[in-house]
Amino acid sequence: MLTRPATPTDLPRIEALLNALSLPLAGVADHLEDLRLAEDGSSLLGMAGLERHGRVALLRSVAVTPAAQGQGLAAQLVGEVLDHARALELEEVYLLTTTAATYFPRLGFTEVPRVSAPAALLASREFQDACPQTATLMHLPLKEPAMTQTIPGLQNHVTTHEFLAALRAESQRPLEFWLHGERLVPAGYHVTEVKAVSIESMDCGGKANAWRETVIQLMDGTAEEARAGFMTNRKFLAIYDRVAQRVPVSSQAEVRFEYGNSALPAMQYHVAGLEILPGSLQVHLRAPGVQCKASDACGTPATGINASCAPESGCCTPAAPDLITLG
Repeated sequence: MLTRPATPTDLPRIEALLNALSLPLAGVADHLEDLRLAEDGSSLLGMAGLERHGRVALLRSVAVTPAAQGQGLAAQLVGEVLDHARALELEEVYLLTTTAATYFPRLGFTEVPRVSAPAALLASREFQDACPQTATLMHLPLKEPAMTQTIPGLQNHVTTHEFLAALRAESQRPLEFWLHGERLVPAGYHVTEVKAVSIESMDCGGKANAWRETVIQLMDGTAEEARAGFMTNRKFLAIYDRVAQRVPVSSQAEVRFEYGNSALPAMQYHVAGLEILPGSLQVHLRAPGVQCKASDACGTPATGINASCAPESGCCTPAAPDLITLG
């Protein structure tokens, strides 16, 4: 499969696919220079494009043939179109949808009121007559703030949405994983599993807890794959988006990365930050730690066990009475 910019000779096939999927044709012929196609030989598999209005644009004509759906093609095309928008130094992208309001948040878009659209978009043909008033308006700023470089304390975490949005906001570059200032995962790695994990627990103070995590497993590749270099953020997002179509991943769940090899035991790492460099995107990880979750109630410092807790305080030291023993 190859992707390429559209040309005027492609217009009949473009209109045929849009008609087949009941998507609007209004204005598409005027914006072919910003439309991207995916082909397999002579077969048109999908498309996505921009309709530019000054420093903002409308994402439109996102269409994939039924036979090619469910393979991450739409996410790939949208990612390439957004890279094109960044290269044009556009500031933000909007879209209108009647059927995919639950899909586009995976790509970083959020729902906004129609009245919040810039005046140029409100005057466009898509707003005026191509899409009904019931269509949902969604918005994506093209340059979101970078993630915090360090995260103090075990309670703080990076959500799945925050991490993915930070990757989507950047143009295509190699994606690397670092720990304590050194590269942890070598080139040629694979994303082998995305796990939506639900956890129910009870701490030593008798308090029940429940939360969700997104665990993304990485594995070393072959020597030949290592020579080919690192996976890019676009390929990583395409893999994740394909999984998210079938697995109920929570956008607010903490994202963790699981990695190990013949020399390192498998471990789940927290995300400490994303460093944005001209030639790469570096995900900085930090090792997990153990913390007494009942410490707030009993007065035990989070950094250690205080043997001087009063017996009636609910402290989680071994000597404290009336506590639940785990194990």
